[in-house]
This record gives sequence, C-alpha cells and structure tokens, in this order.
Amino acid sequence: MLLETFTRRKPSDFEGDLNLKQWVSYSLPEAVMDVIDANLVTPMDNRLQKKLDVVSSIMKVALDCCTESPARRTNMKDVVGMLQKIKIQLLAR
Repeated sequence: MLLETFTRRKPSDFEGDLNLKQWVSYSLPEAVMDVIDANLVTPMDNRLQKKLDVVSSIMKVALDCCTESPARRTNMKDVVGMLQKIKIQLLAR
C-alpha cells in the first residue's frame, strides 16, 4: 500500500517481469525522485534532499513489508516504530 501511495502507481501498471516492488527497489536510493509521485516534491523545494531521504526511508520500509517470505517480513509493530522515527526525522529542522 505504501508503494502505491508514494509512487501513484498500481501493480497492474507493469507488464512482463517488472513489477512495482522491483521498479522501486531498483531506483532506491539514488533515483528515488524518478519513482515518487511528482506531486510530493518539486525540484525547487528548499528541503528537497531531506524530503527525498524521508521518502526513500518510507519506501525501504514498504519493501521490507513486501518480502516474499512471510517469516522474513517486518512485523507491524516494528513498522509503526520505523515510521514514527521517519516522521521525527522529517519534522526535525
């Protein structure tokens, strides 16, 4: 759900062997700007790098939630904690 929200793409938008998870994974962290919804950040944003770092962190959490093996997926309690830390990072000056 996080991947769809932050990329504004659906899993059905991809064909062949490429899927949403792979597309995001291949783009992190260097090309996060290429995969996120263009409405979230603008190149002229004075806090652009900080926002890109935060979005990249959120995407990494999302990818952890999509791990093939259910036993290897991050549990939701830990996900909430990770997202709270990311929120603090965003709000810090």
